[in-house]
Amino acid sequence: MARKRLNAKDIDSLLNQYRSERRRLNFQLDAVRAAMADLKALQGDRTTVEEDDEAQVKRGPGRPRGSVNTVKKASGVAGRRKKRTIKNGGYRLSNWDLMVIDNIKRADRLLPKADLFETAKAWARKNEPRMKTADVELKLTRVLQKLSGKRGALGTYRSGLRRGYHYGIKDWFFASTGKLRKLHLDKLVLSEEA
Repeated sequence: MARKRLNAKDIDSLLNQYRSERRRLNFQLDAVRAAMADLKALQGDRTTVEEDDEAQVKRGPGRPRGSVNTVKKASGVAGRRKKRTIKNGGYRLSNWDLMVIDNIKRADRLLPKADLFETAKAWARKNEPRMKTADVELKLTRVLQKLSGKRGALGTYRSGLRRGYHYGIKDWFFASTGKLRKLHLDKLVLSEEA
């Protein structure tokens, strides 16, 4: 590429542009220097105030202002709150929980959810009349999951001949493996619906 030759008029305009830019930058630089001088003067005034403040206790960020005497020590031990345990080593069982456990004990056999559902509907009609059938089934499902899971009040047995589990009292099962004890195999009654 060939370079364009500048004439005198172009050179004068470039020099004028350069000089105006330099004047603008010098003005900004003077303004920054003046601001820094003002800040240094303010900082010099603050050093006498800070010497008075150092006599007080230093505080971390976000802590409320106040004298040393108004700060209260936190009571208790820091850390996660302990889980609430109920005396006698057990859990409080709801009316639904008790109803399911009583039905299994009264029948003295392993019961599938379908059989428990029939008795739960009758119980809910008497004790909770506003519940719909779908709500009763949902509540029973949750109760069975809770009692056979984290509460450990019920054990489960899958026969393979019928859909779902048969539920029984936890004492009828081995604690270590969760399998049904041979002594209680007679409590498993498979209906003709299988």
